[in-house]
Amino acid sequence: MASRHTAIAWRAIVGVALGIAIMLPTATAGAAPLDAPIDTPEQSEQAWTGSASNPYGGQDYYVDSQQGDDANAGTDVSAPWKTLGKVNETVFRPGDRILLKAGSSWQNQQLWPKGSGVDGKPISIGAYGEATASRPYIATNGNVESPFSGGIGTGNPVKNPDKVGTTGAIVLRNQQYWEISDVQLSNDDDFAVDKTNEDGTVWDGISISVNADLLEREGVNDPASTVMRHFRISNVYVHNLDSPSTWQKIYAAGVNFQVFGSKNHQEYERMAGGYRFDDISIENNVFDNVDLNAIQVGFNWFGDGTGETDANGKWHDGWEHLWVRTHNQYTTNVAIRHNYMHSIGQGAIQVGDVRNGVMEYNTVNGYLKRYDVQSCAIYAYASADIVMRYNEVFDGAATTWDGTPWDFEYNDFNVIYEHNYSHDNGAGWFAYMGNTDKAIARYNLSVNDNGTMIREFMSSNYSPTWFTNNVIVYDGGSTGSGNTKSAFHNDSFKDTLYFVNNVFYNTNTNSATRWHDPKNGSESAKDISKAIFRNNVFYEASGKRGEGEPENINGITDEPRFQGFAGDSSVLTGLVNKTDPEASITSAAKLFTPSNDSPLLNAGLYNEAMGQKDILGGDVFHGLAPEIGIVERTDIGGKNTNPVEENIKPVQGNLALGKTVIASSTHPNGKFPASNITDGKVGTRWAAADGPDYPVTLDIDFGKTVTVNRLDITEFTEVSSDPGNHPEWATHHRVQRYSLWRWDEESSDWVKFHDSDQGLPDDTTSVTFADQTTSKIRLQIDAVYDNVDMYQGKPGSPTVSEIAAYRTASPQSLKLVASLPRDGYNLAQNAGVDTNQVSWLVSGDHLAESMLRIMQPNGNEGPLLRRDTDYTVREENNGQWRVALAEPLARSLPVNYPKGMNGQSGAYGLRLTSDSGSTLDLTLKIINTPVGSMKPGGGETPNPGGNGTTTPGEGSGSPGGNRREEPNLAAPVRDVFRRTAMAPIPRRSSPIPV
Repeated sequence: MASRHTAIAWRAIVGVALGIAIMLPTATAGAAPLDAPIDTPEQSEQAWTGSASNPYGGQDYYVDSQQGDDANAGTDVSAPWKTLGKVNETVFRPGDRILLKAGSSWQNQQLWPKGSGVDGKPISIGAYGEATASRPYIATNGNVESPFSGGIGTGNPVKNPDKVGTTGAIVLRNQQYWEISDVQLSNDDDFAVDKTNEDGTVWDGISISVNADLLEREGVNDPASTVMRHFRISNVYVHNLDSPSTWQKIYAAGVNFQVFGSKNHQEYERMAGGYRFDDISIENNVFDNVDLNAIQVGFNWFGDGTGETDANGKWHDGWEHLWVRTHNQYTTNVAIRHNYMHSIGQGAIQVGDVRNGVMEYNTVNGYLKRYDVQSCAIYAYASADIVMRYNEVFDGAATTWDGTPWDFEYNDFNVIYEHNYSHDNGAGWFAYMGNTDKAIARYNLSVNDNGTMIREFMSSNYSPTWFTNNVIVYDGGSTGSGNTKSAFHNDSFKDTLYFVNNVFYNTNTNSATRWHDPKNGSESAKDISKAIFRNNVFYEASGKRGEGEPENINGITDEPRFQGFAGDSSVLTGLVNKTDPEASITSAAKLFTPSNDSPLLNAGLYNEAMGQKDILGGDVFHGLAPEIGIVERTDIGGKNTNPVEENIKPVQGNLALGKTVIASSTHPNGKFPASNITDGKVGTRWAAADGPDYPVTLDIDFGKTVTVNRLDITEFTEVSSDPGNHPEWATHHRVQRYSLWRWDEESSDWVKFHDSDQGLPDDTTSVTFADQTTSKIRLQIDAVYDNVDMYQGKPGSPTVSEIAAYRTASPQSLKLVASLPRDGYNLAQNAGVDTNQVSWLVSGDHLAESMLRIMQPNGNEGPLLRRDTDYTVREENNGQWRVALAEPLARSLPVNYPKGMNGQSGAYGLRLTSDSGSTLDLTLKIINTPVGSMKPGGGETPNPGGNGTTTPGEGSGSPGGNRREEPNLAAPVRDVFRRTAMAPIPRRSSPIPV
């Protein structure tokens, strides 16, 4: 396995938070495993486990490979045992300790002690002896039994239920309450030769497993014995673990927690507590040249079954592991901290099927070094309530698919990446599989992850995902290495993603950002219409704009002007701190603090997904608005303790939901009616009869006239539940040619407005078109693919799961018009009058869910006002809406404000956002002048929105046009931004975690 070592040299790897220097030798070709500990000669003094008396009151057992004798009792330091075999014969009791002599070495042996501790009295494995000696060393050298009963050499070996989980240098199986520390481990028959494509071997460092088959065989049937609790692993050095570079449907790792069972998961679910782990801590360890993972925790190997439908009607194949969530099989309470990992064969840290976990302060220096299928550096699979923070990852391979540092995986619920630093990883920044709920990436720094920023997008989500306040520095012209090149995304976004307050910093002075890199040349990969961009920075050092650059509402294209970074990534060189990743991250992050003249200051948009702290630990909201980027300037402006979140809406709701559907053909079995395509559940579907006459039509009746410009069409597809024997059971994309039609009331006929012969290629295909105003929409299927899903000699008939209809509007697509009083608003006339006179009419779009905010004098957005408290909105006749400020708010406005919006004397600024996202800036004139001194004028004058702005001057809604009065500077000027009474809008029913 050490073929990556080419010469004899000493290379220092500093153990994370261990305070020791570990010297790793590189071996010459053909080198055999070392027969002595290798964390010498520069071993610092150690406070070994055995240096203190037993805190648990149990018996201490001593083992010395040089001076011991298995005939001894082993219970006295002067009469230790010699071999690990003697230890393995013993059943230990709660509170006992197994102490290995520092400087000892056991070749070709495995440590598998028996017994379990109890709560408050764990069994410990540790060291004793000279403080300057090396850790006791277990070099198992691959001398473990194979976990497979057959199929070796086929690439698909068959697990042996009695042998899985017994492949480590240290093994625990169906045991609990153990603590392991102060040992050095390796497990490789030849450090100089990699297994590469050979399968059939699994060699772990520490292998801890739950084996449900054995527990059932032993008659164990209570949660106290099926849930294995309390494991502590610390100050362990694991190196040279070899594993094949092909997937064997089993994990190998430096520390490996797995759950095994040979039957389908349904057969184990009678257990009230499940078969799983609880309370695991893996801290302050070092891993070097380790395959497959450095750390793997929790994955459940029960048979997946065919799959299941979730509560929303969405189908999940068994391999997605939704059954772990729905049937109480999560491993719980996992902490992985302060570990250093170097040269890892596949991904560095994976938790799978885990609930309530944290991975923090870990350093990954090289991953995907010896593996032919992709994996990410630190991620959670099918897990819930997971936080990954203050981790540093670099030197990842340039691969296709998911080879990035971070990954939102299938069926991740409430998973957060925050305050992490990734750099110099070839595959890109983030992989995104889909099927997530409450997934957030916030205050992370990425530098020169010059692959794809957001890779893949395999399935729709339960709720929108947030990328907020990240800084991504990249070379937009990089072609990467291997199979990658720098781009924003490589697949269509199948559900809503929010990108808010991020900095996209392209350092390339010649090339603009590639906003899409379609895999296999697919044009559908360009579709990111479901991504919402607000208040981001799109900075191009070249001054060029990239093709397909998305709309970025309230965005910035100016240089960010950081305090320590201006495009030269070399300033970050040498900041890696192996003993303290937080220090490394902090050093890098400080360079990205906005300078005093930075456009990032007070330019962000508050959203609940931001959490509470920035990457430096500062409170996230100071001043009028949060900063864009990863650092909040806490020295500018006071802390805002009551920020108001804006409800960012990508589109109006699904206009087709629950509407009537008429199909020209429906399958006669009655299971697949046309109504299924508008029930909001992708787990249900409509199907035409076998061999229907074409065209086949699906007519959606909205019940009223609506405007639509996007249809999301989900064609039903399904993989075979037995692909090896019955590939014909699969359902593929069948629709080849289709057209869209609208009902025309005037002619009482259908009018075609869109057609395609490219089929419906995505899981959900978004079809966009010009606004269509109609009461009915028709999907007409004109042809299916020949020779696809053949049945009785004919191609499979079309089947569709869901059709959703939307009207998506950008701020440029609709023009709002407001009517304002020419002479402004006179608060003196309002005195003692309950009826609010500060009101105006708006036309051009719906305002049923509109928002109104204060605008700062410099044009930046200020606080959001409270609907029905600070202002009201009601629909008038002829499509107009009246917006009225409440009396208390009207009287808090700046009277005779000397320098209002855009520098206009006496002006007061508001921004109105309509239901579809269109905006209109309103310039109100607020005065407090006795009625007798008013000049004649009046009436309401149209204020055209244009691109959401007003034009000062006569009739524009600005104060008085050319007849503007001089302000009364003697009148008091009130602070429009001092809104201490403002309350936040109600939070979501399912709040985003903070």
